[in-house]
Amino acid sequence: MTSTPHTWTLLLWGDPDACLDLGASYAAHERFAADCAAHGHEILGGEELASPTAGRLLRVGADGPELSDGPFAELTEQLGGFYLIRTADPDGLLHLAAGLLENDPGTIELRPVGGQDAQAAPTADAASVAS
Repeated sequence: MTSTPHTWTLLLWGDPDACLDLGASYAAHERFAADCAAHGHEILGGEELASPTAGRLLRVGADGPELSDGPFAELTEQLGGFYLIRTADPDGLLHLAAGLLENDPGTIELRPVGGQDAQAAPTADAASVAS
């Protein structure tokens, strides 16, 4: 646990077609928000993202900027949403976030927002988060 609160981005990666129960998944997010408030984690924002097929890409190459629809990569895990959270306990936050994967399998990535003390990185191992 860090002593000073830092701002973190909790990235939700997964297969958009793998959600087992959409209603249960939304309920898990409601529980997560309530649990965060109860444990001193301040949710600053967050959103569910639309399908990657609704996105637009900008690439700059030798011939200048190029816009395209997409992405069209055949990826199993795609970024499906995010939370922006301020906390002094990133390990505790990850422990609470594990419940988000019960009905919507995937991966959760916790990354500090840039410009903060590098010491803020969480130290939890997978066994302690899953328990």
